[in-house]
Amino acid sequence: MRHALSYIPCVLLAALVSNQAGMATDYRVKPSLEGTWTLKAAYDLHKDCSKSFGFGPAPAGTLLVDHAGSYSLQIYRSNRPTSATDAEGRQIDFKPNEIASTHYGRLSLDPASHTVTFHIEHAYNLLWNGTVQVRPYVLSGDELSYQVPAQPGSDAVAVSVWQRAKPASPASDP
Repeated sequence: MRHALSYIPCVLLAALVSNQAGMATDYRVKPSLEGTWTLKAAYDLHKDCSKSFGFGPAPAGTLLVDHAGSYSLQIYRSNRPTSATDAEGRQIDFKPNEIASTHYGRLSLDPASHTVTFHIEHAYNLLWNGTVQVRPYVLSGDELSYQVPAQPGSDAVAVSVWQRAKPASPASDP
């Protein structure tokens, strides 16, 4: 009997180690944004559910995220000019935030609250330098979308939709 009782600490230790290994595995399988993402859409969603396209009808962009959460994000206006003319021929100058949105820093994902947090080190919009922005997100397969909270005086949230880029196929030798 005494010999059988000596195994109890070993069994308990094995159960504890096995449980911790399982928890570590669970931690590793949480969603990851690591990789290259291409911009699929960027628009402003107004309270009346209408959309406007400050970056034009087909903006271009890239989001790069490494394994440690460092990121670089660029969104550019589709038709690059910095001004246009209205229906009456008057010149309209685009606001800087309608030409490009670029920033880099670190990001983290909280799947429980469905938020992505951007720790912005530097940005094209100088007001964003050194800020932390928490944005609601949806990650569905290889599509990521998130909303930038409305700016003061605006009735719209900016929506960015990204598609995870497929890894390049290795070139075959001739």
